[in-house]
Amino acid sequence: MTYDYIIAGAGLGGLSFVHHLLESEISFSSVLIIDQQVKNENDRTWSFWSKDAPHYQCAGKQQWNKLGFACDDFVRYEEINPYTYYTIHSIDFYNEVFQKIRRDKRISFVNGAISEMVSEPDLTKIHVGDQQYQGRFIIDSITRSNIAADNCLLLWQNFTGWKIKTEQPSFDPEKPILMDFRVKQDDAASFVYFLPYSETEALVEYTQFSKDLSFSATAYEREIEQYLKVQLKVDEYSISETEKGSIPMTNHCFEARPNHRVFRIGTMGGDTKPTTGYTFMNVQKHAQAIILILQGLEPIEPNGDRFLFYDSLLLQIMHEQPRVVADIMKYLFKNQPMSRVLKFLDEETTVAEEMLIMGRLPWVPFLRTLAKKSRYAITA
Repeated sequence: MTYDYIIAGAGLGGLSFVHHLLESEISFSSVLIIDQQVKNENDRTWSFWSKDAPHYQCAGKQQWNKLGFACDDFVRYEEINPYTYYTIHSIDFYNEVFQKIRRDKRISFVNGAISEMVSEPDLTKIHVGDQQYQGRFIIDSITRSNIAADNCLLLWQNFTGWKIKTEQPSFDPEKPILMDFRVKQDDAASFVYFLPYSETEALVEYTQFSKDLSFSATAYEREIEQYLKVQLKVDEYSISETEKGSIPMTNHCFEARPNHRVFRIGTMGGDTKPTTGYTFMNVQKHAQAIILILQGLEPIEPNGDRFLFYDSLLLQIMHEQPRVVADIMKYLFKNQPMSRVLKFLDEETTVAEEMLIMGRLPWVPFLRTLAKKSRYAITA
């Protein structure tokens, strides 16, 4: 049997493509999804901002109309209109998409590890154990950690998070904090990400931009404990869920379409924002673009060259001058409306808006970076 589409990996990228495929007008007879894990656990949390209502019902569970930023000098909360900030627990996302999948008899699932993918002129082949599956197209959403750092900038956004519960009201559910730099800034830029789900429940996540993929979860947990005690004044709590991971932050040029039969989506498709790690909305846009291509249409290509330049500059500063990152973020969030910062991170600002942003940042780290001869590419 030759499938119309084989989805390699049933994570965010693969399932987002299936969701948009089912919502589209594309005619197909068979889809195969392959993953070595059964998606029955809450293994991560995705957050994003959007002007429009999300494509997923589960996104409506947790949403905020304001965001905060904190550093040693100030704590600031601001309305983010026209955006709304959402968070999705992965188990809710998995359940919602798989519920749609189970209702469609054209879609099959194979539980196993992919050992090889082969593209030929007329079809593709995927090997799972001693089985071989054929397809017209592969949607490859498998993240690989072996990104070569020889000619690109590469940092890792390592994080550990706790979902905690308290007996007494301890949080203001209207005041999430996007970045809180009131933690130690040593040889790597670090911050806490705080999402209050209710007065007694919240996600507290310690994040560090590191040159190394490996990190000590125990050390990160100690930072969370200290943050809870010092900043949130919370001493008694229970931990209901934990999460940890590493997101590559790089200006590496990913091959989103290595050949005419394979589409990559997710981190390996270039959907992770190099300087923030945000991926969810970029994956949705990429999935919709792939659908257009499969329909024989041309998606609108974003003009990302200058944003890659901005990202590369900041990545190099994070790499070589990590102690100044907190100051750069302080001036960014102090001198700009939060909505403009989000628009800039979405790569939708005009050049004039970008000049307003750049003009209020500390110039010395950027000038120092531009003046240095770097072995890394900092242009597109």
